[in-house]
Amino acid sequence: MKTVKQFLLILLILLPSLLQAMDKEIPFTLDDRDRIIRTEQKVESLRTELNTKIDTKVDALDKKIDTKFDGLRAEMNARFDQLFNFLWAIIGIFTTMMISVFGFAFWDRKLSLAPVKKDQTRIIESLRQLSETQPKLREILKNAGLL
Repeated sequence: MKTVKQFLLILLILLPSLLQAMDKEIPFTLDDRDRIIRTEQKVESLRTELNTKIDTKVDALDKKIDTKFDGLRAEMNARFDQLFNFLWAIIGIFTTMMISVFGFAFWDRKLSLAPVKKDQTRIIESLRQLSETQPKLREILKNAGLL
């Protein structure tokens, strides 16, 4: 406890001297004010100068980028045209193949049914000849609509 009291006593003794040190005023003259104004003007002029330089550089870069993108855009359009032409060729080939397959199927069916029709007509002719001697067969063929 004694040490705490000693500490507080020392603090009380030194406190007024600390407050006096903080009370000192710093002199601010007109020259200081003029200096600050000049530095602000210089900083502002540097800012405007930098902004104009940056604007010109950005404009130049923008023009370069536009020219590069125009070239790329033209290349991409040419590539898409090639792709569409290729797709049209594929569609044409597929259509031709399908027409050929269906045409072959119909031709083959007609070709394979021709002998059957020929045999059928011969069988019907022979049944008609037989029906001349067979009255029951004649009746059956009439009912079927073959006479």
